[in-house]
Amino acid sequence: MIRLVAVDLDDTLINSNLEITAENLAAVDRVRRKGVQVTIATGRMHVSALPFARQLKLPQNEIIISYNGAVLRRFNGELMAHIALQRQIALDVIRYCQVRKWTLNIYHDDRLYVAELDDNVEYYMNMVGVQAHPVGDLYNFVVDQDLQLSKMLIIGSEEQMESNLPVVQAEFGEKAQVTRSKKRYIEITHFDASKGKALARLAASMGLDAQQVMAIGDSGNDLEMIKWAGLGVAVANASADVKEAADFITKSNDESGVAVALNQLI
Repeated sequence: MIRLVAVDLDDTLINSNLEITAENLAAVDRVRRKGVQVTIATGRMHVSALPFARQLKLPQNEIIISYNGAVLRRFNGELMAHIALQRQIALDVIRYCQVRKWTLNIYHDDRLYVAELDDNVEYYMNMVGVQAHPVGDLYNFVVDQDLQLSKMLIIGSEEQMESNLPVVQAEFGEKAQVTRSKKRYIEITHFDASKGKALARLAASMGLDAQQVMAIGDSGNDLEMIKWAGLGVAVANASADVKEAADFITKSNDESGVAVALNQLI
């Protein structure tokens, strides 16, 4: 029997208009009234997930998985766990991106820092509803401030990220978690910071095993949690590898696929 549902936000729970449909809201409310806990598992910053947590009317003590599993924080802001990227790896990624003139976002203490505000950063800010803080040289900024980074995100065109992903994975894949969440993003976190590992820790804290957990997602950063969960669900717009790993394929995020899955499976 499913006792916990973890659902991704972008391209899964929220549609192309960045909204939770009425059908999805109603389905989440229904399963929660049946005693099933529903939480968010996202690559987004915690602060960027909060508007959707409010729409779902999650309880204040609900733990939200953010930064692809690097941060577990209650809805009310209480930090439960943080797995920061190792300092030298973070600095190596910054240098790697600087040499190639790639746009890089870095995240510390739920704040977004960038070298400058370019078109890629503007796109990202509009997408997730947060303000970036330009600091100039990111390498010197991290060293001078002695920052512990929750996540790093390379952003560019879909074509660039398609070709850059295997290159970045070859360079850093044995040292860090390197995934592609959206078509324009490559995300880098600590090797132990993933949605799958975070969901396993959350379930264990509740006394649940994998068979009592459902995970719903669409992209590379959802793959591990969909494989781990007893019931892995892919939306119809998911990547091919996520669909292959899933136990059930629901409708797309623009067709309230989360509601379809919850209503059929719970």
